[in-house]
Formats: sequence, C-alpha cells, structure tokens
Amino acid sequence: MPENPSTTTMLFWAVLVLATLLLACWLLRLSARRADLTPQRRQFLAAIGGALLACAIWSLYHLTSFSPAGSFGTRHPAIMLGVSLVVAMVGCGLAVGNVALLIDKQASSKASSGIDALTGLQTRSQLEISIRNSIRRCGPDGRFAVALVDLDRFKGVNDTLGHEVGDLILRQTAQRLRTVVGQRETLARISSDEFLAVLPKIEQEGALSAICRKILHAVSEPLTVGSHKIHITSSIGVAVYPDDGADVSTLLRKVDTALDRAKAAGRGDFRIFNPEVDKALLERLALENDLRHALGRNEFLLAYQPEFDLQTGEVVSMEALLRWRRPTGEFISPAKFIPVAEETGVIVPLSQWVLETACRELKDLRSTLEYSPRFAVNLSPRQFQQDNLVEMIVSTLEKYEVAPGNLELEITEGSLMDDPEKAAFSLHLLRQHGIATAIDDFGTGYSSLSYLRRFPIDKLKMDRAFVTDIQVDKDSAALAESILRMAHQLGLKVVAEGVELPEQLDLLRHLRCDAAQGFLLARPMFLPELTGFLLDHQEKG
Repeated sequence: MPENPSTTTMLFWAVLVLATLLLACWLLRLSARRADLTPQRRQFLAAIGGALLACAIWSLYHLTSFSPAGSFGTRHPAIMLGVSLVVAMVGCGLAVGNVALLIDKQASSKASSGIDALTGLQTRSQLEISIRNSIRRCGPDGRFAVALVDLDRFKGVNDTLGHEVGDLILRQTAQRLRTVVGQRETLARISSDEFLAVLPKIEQEGALSAICRKILHAVSEPLTVGSHKIHITSSIGVAVYPDDGADVSTLLRKVDTALDRAKAAGRGDFRIFNPEVDKALLERLALENDLRHALGRNEFLLAYQPEFDLQTGEVVSMEALLRWRRPTGEFISPAKFIPVAEETGVIVPLSQWVLETACRELKDLRSTLEYSPRFAVNLSPRQFQQDNLVEMIVSTLEKYEVAPGNLELEITEGSLMDDPEKAAFSLHLLRQHGIATAIDDFGTGYSSLSYLRRFPIDKLKMDRAFVTDIQVDKDSAALAESILRMAHQLGLKVVAEGVELPEQLDLLRHLRCDAAQGFLLARPMFLPELTGFLLDHQEKG
C-alpha cells in the first residue's frame, strides 16, 4: 500500500475490509452454531472464515500504519504483500479450523456421555441407567410406565424431503414430547425415529391412556418446513413396571412388543402390553423361525389326494398337498403355517420345492404303474406373480421328463384378480405349453362367473362350503346346481371338494358333477401308500 494514499483509495480499502470482516464473522458464526453440519463442512466453513478474518485484520493494519523507511517492506512491497497475506490466511485458517474440530470433539464427547447431539435428549445407554434409577427409587411397591414412541413412515419423509428436514422434524418432535411428559421426566431418543419416555406415578390405566393420547395429538400437529406442510403420526407401545417386567431389558422388550401391536393395528394409535398377545407373538415368531429352516432340514413331505371321475370311478388326478413334520414327529397344520409362509416370502422357495418333489415322485410312480398319472400342484398368490413363472415350470417338467399334459396347476380366485392382465397373459402361456389350470376353492372369492371369460381355465374346484350341507339344505343344493350349469355352459369341468358322505356323492352325481374329492373317496396319502392304493384300484378296474 502506498505511503500517501489518496482519500478515494483509503475509502475503497475501508469498505472492502469491512465487507470481508462481516463475511468472516458470518461464516465463523455459522460453523459454530449449526448443529446439523458434518465435521468436514464445519471445518471447511471455519477455515474460510478464518482466512477472510486474517485478510481483514491484515488489511486493517496496513490502513492504519506505514512501514519504516528503507525496510524490506518499503523496498519490496509486492513480495511483502504476498508473504503477509499467505502467512495470515494459513495461520488463522488452521487455528480456526482446529477450534471447529475441537467443537466437534466436544459434541462427540457430549453424545458419548449420554446426550443426543441432535435433540438434546438422552441416548439409549443413558436411558437404561435412568430406568435402573427409577426402579431403585420405586422399589417393589412402586409403579411407573415406559412409552415407546415411533414416528410412522418417517423414513419415507426423510428420503423424500432430505435429511435436513428430517432433522428438523426430530428436533420439533423432541420439543413436543418434552412439553407433554414434563421437563424433569426421563425422555430419550433411542434410534433414528424412536423416542422413549419414562412416565412416573402411573396408578391407573386411564391416566396412562390419557398421556398416550396427548402424545399422539402433539406429534400429529402439522409442521411447516419451507413450502411443505408435513403431517406426521406416531405409534406408541407401553409397558408398566413391575407388572410387565422388573428389569430394564424385560421392560424394553415388552414395550417393543406393544409397539408392534400398535403398528399392526394400523398405526397412529397406542397399545399397552398384554401378556396373552405377547404369548401369541412369541409362538408366531418361533413358528416363523422354524419355518425358515424347515426346508433345509428336510422336514416337508407331500401327500396326495386323488380326484375321482363320478361317472366311471377312475382316478383322474392327484392333488399334491404340503405337510410339515417336525423332528419330534408332530405335524403342523397347513392352515397354521401356509399364511406365515405367504407373509414372510418363504412360500416362493417352498412352492418350487413342491413342484420339483411332485415331479420327481410322480416319475418314480410312473415306472411302477406303467402309465403316467396326472397330478395337481397349488400355486401361491405370490408365486403366481413371478415374472419367470412359466419358464420355471416348463424347465422343471423337462428336468424330470414329465409331460406338460400330466400337470395341472390350481390357482385361487384372488391370485387371478390381483393383476388380471398379468394373470391372463401367464395362463395363455401355460395353455400354449399344454399345462392345464383349475380355480381352487371356487366360490369363496368372487361369486360371479363372468370374469372366467377372460381367463383360459380348464376346471373349477367347487369349495367344500357348497358341499357340506348339500344333502339337507335346498339353498346349498341350488347353489351347487347353478355353479355346475354355468360352468358346463362355459366348457369347464367341475370337481366337488370335501365330499364326506354317501348322500353328498349321490346328489353330486345326480347333478352331473364331473369329479369329486374327499375323505369318503380317499384320504391324502404319502407316496408308498399312494402307490399301493393306485395298484389296487388298477386291478379292481
């Protein structure tokens, strides 16, 4: 800077120094106060702010003082300017950056000490200590509750609107929960979108329910974030000390079970732990766990139940039925484990196992009988929606050298109507390969036959509900007769399920039903028994 600068030059430098100083202060304040900044971004902002602050200080110094005559700075002003600027920027930038790093280390230390950096609430580790203290203070005669609050579908909001909005929602939710439960009560954030509150002195369930409703209402109040108005609901699970648990781990497990019930009920509500429901859930979890391993342990078997032509008495097909036998010898009812397999997705590999096993066993049976029996396999709704369904079935038939005409696939009405266009496409492909299809449990899903025109179906299996009272109830007989008449007009064969009485069989034969299946005619049989049955039936025929 010259020794005798003009007034205009001095004014220009003064404005520039002031602007630089203000910008530096703003960046430093931002890096220190924004809680949602990552450590890398905080250090970057602090370093830039420190560098600008150094520039401002250096420039301010040269505005108010002059270098001595004959000094290095006077003889080489450009070099002096560059060196001073670099030294000031690097030195001050590193210093402030280290301060920013120290702030982050302090925040991490705060978090490790039991305080959530985002919300200021306790962390899970500190919460467990607080619950133990509450147990000690209460003793065996005192009571308190723990309420686990989960933000419904928070992940979707977080992914759609961004993590900054998500963090804002979490902070405001924490403030609202604090207002409801009180400033002195224990409140913690134990996972990304779950909060847990300790509610002391809860003597009546009515008071506990009232607090839960207040929490639900407080959380559901709309949030305005920029141009977005966000509505968040919550689900709450509650457990009570000492009724539901006398230690921390038990209470937390029971409150988590209660929360699962609240979510299963449709969310946006609360559930207080119920021992009976807990027992059922534990049994369901045990069943699900056993089911996931049963296939690898070879615990599944196939039983076959024949279908008989009502005019000739011949066996026209055999339905492959899945059976689960545990190592103890106990059989688990399909009505119990099939729905669980559907929900968990285990049904897909299980259905593939059924098809492969049926093909392999029927190939062996063919060599004994010296003819190829026809068999039927049930397709699950989830399996029917697979894109490679037809290719998988055809390749399995080729693998075991089973003719497509010997296979019949049984599908429920619901499977067809989940995606009618895709179902029609798959059924047409199956027909092109020579594979027949039947509607299983017909009449329990869609009562109208009009939808059948859209699908290339070969057979209807009339549900046992239409057969049970057919011999004594005129309405049941009329319904069965209507189904048979309409099906025949559409060119479909009908099999009556669940035939258990001779009177039922006689009436079905009179109504010109094509085939029947039930305990009266033959029970489900494993392969050795089935082989003997078919050989005897063949000799009698």
